[in-house]
Amino acid sequence: MDRYPLHGLFNPGAVAVFGASPRPDSVGGRVLRNIREAGFAGDLVAVNPKYESVEGVRCHPTLGAAGVPVDLAIVATPARTVAEIIEQCGAAGCRNAIVLSAGFGEGDGAGAPLAKVLASVARRANVRLLGPNCVGMVRPWLGLNATFLRAETPRGHLALVSQSGALVSAIADWAGPHHLGFSALISLGNSLDIDFGDVLQVLATDAQTTAILLYVEGVHDAPAFISALRQAARVKPVIVLKAGRHAEGSKAAHTHTGALIGNDAIFDAALERAGAVRVHTFGQLFAAAEILSPGSRTRGDRLAIITNGGGAGVLAADRAGDLHLSLSAPSEQTLTDLDAVLPAYWSRGNPIDILGDAPPAHFTVAVKAALADPAFDGVLVMLTPQAMTDPEAVARAVIDAIPPDNPKPLLACWMGETSVAAGRELLSSNHVPDFSAPELAVEAFAYLAQHQHSRRLALEVPGPMHDDQPPDLEGARMIIDAALAEGRSMLSDIESKALLRAFHIPINITIEARSASDALVAAETVGYPVAVKIHSPQISHKSDVDGVRLGVRSAAGVRQAFNEITAAAAARRPDARIEGVTVEAMAAVEHGRELVIGVSRDAVFGPAILFGAGGTMVEVLRDNAVSLPPLNAVLANRLIDRTRVSRLLEAFRDRPAVDRDAVIGVLLRVSDMVCELPQITELDINPLIAGPAGVLAVDARVAIARPPAKDGPYDHVAIHPYPRALVRHEHLADGTPLTIRPIRPEDAQSEAEFVRELSPTAKQFRFMGSIKELTSEMLARFTQIDYRREMAMVAVTVENGRAVQHGVARYSINPDNRSCEFAIVVSDRLQGQGIGTRLMQALMEAARAHGLTRIEGIVLRHNDPMLKLMDDLGFTISGDPDDRDQMIVERWL
Repeated sequence: MDRYPLHGLFNPGAVAVFGASPRPDSVGGRVLRNIREAGFAGDLVAVNPKYESVEGVRCHPTLGAAGVPVDLAIVATPARTVAEIIEQCGAAGCRNAIVLSAGFGEGDGAGAPLAKVLASVARRANVRLLGPNCVGMVRPWLGLNATFLRAETPRGHLALVSQSGALVSAIADWAGPHHLGFSALISLGNSLDIDFGDVLQVLATDAQTTAILLYVEGVHDAPAFISALRQAARVKPVIVLKAGRHAEGSKAAHTHTGALIGNDAIFDAALERAGAVRVHTFGQLFAAAEILSPGSRTRGDRLAIITNGGGAGVLAADRAGDLHLSLSAPSEQTLTDLDAVLPAYWSRGNPIDILGDAPPAHFTVAVKAALADPAFDGVLVMLTPQAMTDPEAVARAVIDAIPPDNPKPLLACWMGETSVAAGRELLSSNHVPDFSAPELAVEAFAYLAQHQHSRRLALEVPGPMHDDQPPDLEGARMIIDAALAEGRSMLSDIESKALLRAFHIPINITIEARSASDALVAAETVGYPVAVKIHSPQISHKSDVDGVRLGVRSAAGVRQAFNEITAAAAARRPDARIEGVTVEAMAAVEHGRELVIGVSRDAVFGPAILFGAGGTMVEVLRDNAVSLPPLNAVLANRLIDRTRVSRLLEAFRDRPAVDRDAVIGVLLRVSDMVCELPQITELDINPLIAGPAGVLAVDARVAIARPPAKDGPYDHVAIHPYPRALVRHEHLADGTPLTIRPIRPEDAQSEAEFVRELSPTAKQFRFMGSIKELTSEMLARFTQIDYRREMAMVAVTVENGRAVQHGVARYSINPDNRSCEFAIVVSDRLQGQGIGTRLMQALMEAARAHGLTRIEGIVLRHNDPMLKLMDDLGFTISGDPDDRDQMIVERWL
């Protein structure tokens, strides 16, 4: 791994153990013994003023007295002593510590003051902490077992990161007998400092780690968690087990959306955006570990099931159907190969039932044929013990059937216990994932398929953006600020719709009426028929107080509706202040379908957007799906498709399809709204009526609150939205308008065309090699960026009504989180017009705004124009000591 800030924690050259003791029940003594027995090759220091040596290791009274540079300290002393030890570490130059000690606020919370002191001391001492209250860390490839666990952990390529020390202990105990190896076992404990985001950032680039398992009880820093999870899941399968799925979340105070969205649904939405795969049980996590340990991957979801028992095959097929896996039919070649060997009455389908008396040779032929069949992406072979079956011989036959270059995952399920034990052991010791039940085996394959599906989805890019009309942000903020200044937590109906209008969401006009006469005037103004609704700051759900009359067609009806509504509301809610009614024209959307689009604020992940079936039965139907903002057209389409009501948007019987693009447009504008306006805590558009000619927001509710004063503009969202504040409008020398702005997913087409049209020399300078055009992976990577970790500024003009890209400058933040590395390229046809200078200036401005202090890059030695630009911009230029053909350029910001 590269030298990142936590290098000394994960790859230490020297380790110190505080609290080392010869007592057999001592945690520190157990840790010291584990490190020695695991074969750690670096320096090992024991620190305890009570002893001269422990376990044959010389003991020192303080770390400074050891006189040895130490990368990592393991602290196993009482909680009250830990802060002083961390000060010792800082003074001795040790920058990483694992605190095993408990007593820092867990349980009854009595140690919370000690936790605050420890966090403050660690920051001052510049020491990063893992823990406290953790079981430590195992790095088998380094021979480092910095835990007090008794089980040895075999070397392998799985990493486990867990907030539960007990789960780490269980996995460690389970790994050896199941022949599973790990690259890391990491117990986070209380996560006072180091959390999921820090660890995932390391494991994403760890060469020994090919897959990651997470056990999550709670997320402390949602932006860091999602950002690092997304980075890791792009390159490796990440499987997540989340505890507390049914914990009751906070009650929604104002909207249907708040009642519909649960905390667990929001966590699922976060994992979906990051590309991770979720499991729901401890057994499923073990199953995931089984299949990921040998490095299995799949290209799709087509599973072949080979079985000698029809019932077992049906169970596996049923579970595959539950998980939407494809049981594709065998190819003609496979049928021919199997017909030549198997009895005439074998199943000739999938599951491939080779019958109960199948000898090992039949398993061999079936496995070979299925692995070679292009119709399958993975193979599950199952055995049910029967009188004529030799489970161990069949296991050997299956192992022998696997070709050396087999690219497909092969799973086994030897059902039973006593008679199949030897066969299972043989399979497991030869790295064939073995499962005790068909359902677990199918689920394990599904995890691989889901990971591959997530990777494919990540390559799907939205088309060019055509509706780029900016919202009236200033007007929207004024509406909210005025309501907050009056001490209100809800916008009125008119204010809510005005807010929607500021973001170009179609609405029907609403007029407030304080008297029956006012209501008559309002009805004549908007035109009959009208809807009359109660108007009260304290009443959110108007139908609950009989406060709605629809389709009122006359003046007399309006007067009657006013009197009945206000009287009913006053009787049912005597605490509410009745301010009259609102009057609006009945929505005239032909062939309309009632939908709901809403927002609820989660305490951890911030705003979540809901889409589903709307109307008064919304909480009964509960047909909805949730996603995190920001959305683009691709993500909005996926959100819609996850609901049953999506099918009603299509044409059926005599009803034409609705304008789906208009529905997507509302979702995008709501996403924009909640990203730009942190004051919004809840929002309902219910119903949003969608028809072939467009959409109309009929009713809207918006709950508001002042955001914390310390929050930045986008601190309230888990995923950083498009930073529109960085957009700059300029002109070229000939007067052509030029926009310098951050890249966005909708730029995929223009980015591809831009790179395709670069000259070979420009491509050589930018990519340090030959490239014809961007692959799908590169295109998605370059346009779907994480604005918290990187930035890309593009220079764009408009030609014949479409955006044309002429240059791009991008940076990625280095692991130190203080500096960044940049790259830039400008189109050949607009060289010499200052685009490179403007792009670099905009990029450096963005880096400063992010709090970065230094920018650096690599330029080929013969790229004279770029070296001149760097010199003009004040960069220092020096030779690269590792490559004489390259120059290093850097500048303080």
